[in-house]
Amino acid sequence: MPHVENDGVKIYYDSYGEGVPIVFLHPFSTNGGIWYFQTFPFAQTNHVIVIDHRGHGRSDKPATGYSIMEHADDVVAVLDALKVDRAVFVGNSIGGMIAMQLNLDHPQRVIGNLILSSGTGLGEGMPPEAGAAFQNDYIGAFGGLLEGAVSARSKRERPEILAVMKAHFSVPSNFPKHVFDAATADPNGVFAWNIKDRLSSIQAPTLVVAGEEDLVTTVANNQLLADNIPGAELRVINDVGHFYQLERPSEFNELLRGFVAAALEHHHHHH
Repeated sequence: MPHVENDGVKIYYDSYGEGVPIVFLHPFSTNGGIWYFQTFPFAQTNHVIVIDHRGHGRSDKPATGYSIMEHADDVVAVLDALKVDRAVFVGNSIGGMIAMQLNLDHPQRVIGNLILSSGTGLGEGMPPEAGAAFQNDYIGAFGGLLEGAVSARSKRERPEILAVMKAHFSVPSNFPKHVFDAATADPNGVFAWNIKDRLSSIQAPTLVVAGEEDLVTTVANNQLLADNIPGAELRVINDVGHFYQLERPSEFNELLRGFVAAALEHHHHHH
């Protein structure tokens, strides 16, 4: 089991294949296994790197230290361990935040970004009772959040998706409640992290993808990213919620293949 240690925190990663590196960064409360339909198809042509964020899956779960900056540092530690100079970053939800922060901190490591169902400053419009609900009924509140993260069509035709997403955060050895609490309390954690005024500094080619039915990171949350990252494009996908890579894997993979090719071409012209 490959781990790299960053400031005493062990970060788990998988590494398969060779070629242009693609780093997959999973949503909050899940782990790298979420990219199952991407990992091996892309490892046929690319060096695929799949990370379990701190607090998740097979990585350490410290009591504190859940700023998006610390998550981004963990990713760089994995790149360094693998001697990877630069990569395409594919980030879903908090994974997209980590990718954007990495662009700000280490722009020279980035070939391009596919930001899937993400945002910044997500906690701004959150009513205080939302926080209370998570304290009083963690499983129920989190489950309710996920209900709004999966499209009606996915719920009907692919009920296993919502079931597996709900199961992830119900298993403390994958995602303990103390991680949720620490991340929520962190001034730069998943809900409070806000780089609205710095999005214009992200220079790498960026494709922002939003599910039309995603109630967690809405089309508006993603539109804000696309409007402020120079040259970024927004794609809104019908009949999809927060998890395009699971809800419609073949379609997502086709989109990602096209993006990787375009980002590489851009990269070669500019370097």
